[in-house]
Amino acid sequence: MKKFLHIYISCSFLLALPFLIGAEPDFYGKINASYENAKKSSVQDTGFENNASRLGVKGKFKLIEGINISYQIENEIDPTDGKADGEKVFKERNTFIAIETSLGKLFTGTHDTALKLSQLKVDLFNDTRADIKYLFQGENRMNSFVGYTSPEIIEGLKVTLNSVSQTTGSFESYALNYSNGSIKLALASDSNAKGYDNKRVASTFSMKSIGVDVGLLYQTTKKLSTGISESGHVVSLKKKVSNKGSLYMQTSSSDIKLESGKQNSYGYTHKTSDVSKIFIHLSNRENSNKAKNVDYLSVGFEYKF
Repeated sequence: MKKFLHIYISCSFLLALPFLIGAEPDFYGKINASYENAKKSSVQDTGFENNASRLGVKGKFKLIEGINISYQIENEIDPTDGKADGEKVFKERNTFIAIETSLGKLFTGTHDTALKLSQLKVDLFNDTRADIKYLFQGENRMNSFVGYTSPEIIEGLKVTLNSVSQTTGSFESYALNYSNGSIKLALASDSNAKGYDNKRVASTFSMKSIGVDVGLLYQTTKKLSTGISESGHVVSLKKKVSNKGSLYMQTSSSDIKLESGKQNSYGYTHKTSDVSKIFIHLSNRENSNKAKNVDYLSVGFEYKF
């Protein structure tokens, strides 16, 4: 009860403070849901799926000259059954408070790790049944989190450092990110992340001559309890086929979570407005245990506010 009271008071203070100093918070959200058919062996299952729909509030205000305070409170919601986390209505997403200066950004709370963010936008099926998290370790959002992101060291180059206190000991995550126009590159490493060491390199870029956006990712993972290392890769392609429509595909291969794991996904999305879209996805995930192979067909929509 005391823990809940402390959280309530902290959240209330964060929400009230910007009003007191004249800086209004920004309320935002996203509804993303789909109707899916999943076929596993000879068994088919259909129903509505929530794809990380969320509500949040964020803001930034000047504390003193040269020092800004920023904050975010974000929770997942489930419009399909009203329960985002078991019997709970809300499931915590990135929720933090940060100090921002010319020396960088220092933040604490609950947040995606540097390695998770280093996938850039390679994963075109993020937050769906074809998410790379089903094949790869390291897609972690951690609490008891302290992070730092540097300003640009040289043009386009930034460093992110994370430290998390766990029951299994301290955990660190590091990333080096470079951006130059459409070209983005990330190198990242996890140490003792839920029992694994992960190393990842990712890049996204545009092949403007043919109008295709490309995403590439390669990762190695070592399970600390066994010392066994595995690896995997992702390749994604996206092409705009009209003013409002895009085709995309993604292929992944990894032994990290599934022996001889493979996932091939195809999609089409059509913008119905500046804040909404509809989509159709077809995905197949297979591994050495054929009883766990599964095919997905989903039709869904997204609305942002």
